Amino acid sequence: MVRIEKFEYRGIRYLLYYPKNYVKGKKFPVVFHLHGAGSRGNNFEEFNGSIILKLLEEENSPLSNAFCVFPQCSEDNWYCVFNSLCKLTKHIYHQSFTDKKRFSISGVSMGGYALYSLIMCMPELFSKALICCGGGMYWNSGRIKKIKFRIFHGEKDVAVYPEEAIRMYNRLKEAEADVFLTLYPDCDHNCWEKTYSNFENLQWLVE
Repeated sequence: MVRIEKFEYRGIRYLLYYPKNYVKGKKFPVVFHLHGAGSRGNNFEEFNGSIILKLLEEENSPLSNAFCVFPQCSEDNWYCVFNSLCKLTKHIYHQSFTDKKRFSISGVSMGGYALYSLIMCMPELFSKALICCGGGMYWNSGRIKKIKFRIFHGEKDVAVYPEEAIRMYNRLKEAEADVFLTLYPDCDHNCWEKTYSNFENLQWLVE
């Protein structure tokens, strides 16, 4: 049985998933996940159907070896609560269970945009970032070049155009960042289904 606790910090409610081998006093990798627009609200039931949450229930999931943090956006978008999101991020980073060398983040769609903004504000905190169908301030990519990236996008996406991912990838490559881009030729907006179903991506996040 996965241990899950519900918390609220600075007005943001979040779920905290414990690693299956949790021992008090030991440090663990942390995965901080930002959801897309479909999970907004004040009720964690909005998370129902989330592929990454379903995978946490899998006994052999790489995520079961890490603390996983799932904040919920109660407003129209993450930027409406961005100041609180930054404070929550720092709060988790400074917890006694956090392995500061393995503090990673993932985000999808609306959460992918917020992810780029968050790591540009605090690039020193994060080790890795996995982004599905997101985009960001590509002209500022040099600021986050020390973070390792995996970027994913569906070529048929008409909600967030794949050019958003391509721009970020190109600028990060120019900045000599460790970055990989995967474009799914037959996928539209929900490229996170393919991405998170690949356990190798999840293993990469927690390594």
